Amino acid sequence: MMDSLKQRCKLFIQNRDIMKDNFKWDNSLMYPLCASIYTDKELEIDSNKVRMCKELIKDYTGIFSNFRSVPYLALTTMLSLEENPNMKFKEILKIYDVLKQEFHSSTYLPISAFVIADIAENQDYEKIVKKSKDIFLKMKKEHPFLTSGEDCGFAVITALSDLSPDAAISEMERCYGRLKSRFFSANAVQSLSHTLAMGEEEVKKKCDKVTYIFDELKERNCKFGTGIELSVLGLLAMITDDTDKIINDIIDVNEYLLSFKGFGAMGIGKTQRIMYAAILVSQEYKKNALNAMNLATVNSVTSIIIAQQVAMSAIIASSAAASTANN
Repeated sequence: MMDSLKQRCKLFIQNRDIMKDNFKWDNSLMYPLCASIYTDKELEIDSNKVRMCKELIKDYTGIFSNFRSVPYLALTTMLSLEENPNMKFKEILKIYDVLKQEFHSSTYLPISAFVIADIAENQDYEKIVKKSKDIFLKMKKEHPFLTSGEDCGFAVITALSDLSPDAAISEMERCYGRLKSRFFSANAVQSLSHTLAMGEEEVKKKCDKVTYIFDELKERNCKFGTGIELSVLGLLAMITDDTDKIINDIIDVNEYLLSFKGFGAMGIGKTQRIMYAAILVSQEYKKNALNAMNLATVNSVTSIIIAQQVAMSAIIASSAAASTANN
């Protein structure tokens, strides 16, 4: 394992422990996600600022608010990275109100509001939300029984790209058609296709990358989950052509995480552990990819950032499902 990736893993473990020690009464499935958010920025978690932001969200929202549902701690952690959390959250709430006018209330809308606030300009909010609704309705037309609340978030994130609604749906459907026979869950393939639609490569190439990574990991006793976490493989496929190195790194990181308490069968479990191994690898490769890019490839940079948010939405959905099952 390269030194920089090992340091990232150590920081991830350290950040997970900070969350675990300081937020004992919160959803434990969120600890590694929160850890990964700070680790992506190569920062140690500031537990006091996270706690302050948790109270800030509580002050502005009611007890039944979607901001205080399953993703509460993750949203709090994201907000704590802001220089002025209070101002930022007021902006997020404005965007959330616009989203609610077009979409039914959903656990996935708050993270969409966060992402819009990060990427879009103030004057573009309503235009992006309208585009999101257009994409969502087209998704639902293609897959009326698969498309649900979680896809609202994916539609919003896709709307932030340069793709037109028709072009986005067309790319998603080509990816979906190529992958649907490979995985059991049609819903997971749909989410994966949302991520891959952001990639600029030809459909066959990026889909083949995903299946190659999945098959090789399985062959080496490191089987990736076939649920909504598949979106993370879509992000990996966008970042590099060196799939063999990605596979080796995921296996190395998975083994490293397994040596720490809380990452075994009695902790988050094998599927989630391998997913986080892939996330840490994607963070390292993304950093290298973005550092190597210049202004001529700004669309690629935007696509990678947006695809990462799609993957993060998938993680929250996966954690929400696991939380419901545990209850």
